[in-house]
Amino acid sequence: MLKAGVAAVALLLGAGVAHAQEPTPAEIVQRHVGSGGNIDAIMADYADDAVVLQNGKAIQGKAAIRTLFEGMFGGRRAGPPPSANAAPPAGGPPRMTVDKVWQEGSVGFVNWHMGATRATEEFVVRQGKIEVQAIFMAGGPPAPAKS
Repeated sequence: MLKAGVAAVALLLGAGVAHAQEPTPAEIVQRHVGSGGNIDAIMADYADDAVVLQNGKAIQGKAAIRTLFEGMFGGRRAGPPPSANAAPPAGGPPRMTVDKVWQEGSVGFVNWHMGATRATEEFVVRQGKIEVQAIFMAGGPPAPAKS
């Protein structure tokens, strides 16, 4: 009887551990695009040795990736995030609109657009952390005319 009771407790404890699973790649991508540019929130999902591939460059390590995002978002750290799909302020730049988030195995994906720019991002996730992010963008503003 004691063995059956111990086995039942072990089974229940094991079930509790199963409920505390790592976030899925799609959940990590949702959190990433929903951060509103909060650098600390974004960086919490990256592995220490993560790599971001963008514009033909490999940005490696959390410090370098943080610098990349600080350049994009102006160092925003706290405060309520603006809605990614909200209308831009009058006369301001367009805001990012998320079109689709999904996953295939350990890879999370997002399609988004912002004005004329369209992008697909891929996130390789292992042990609940982004190891590799690849960003593919097209259709940005036209290049300045050459004189």
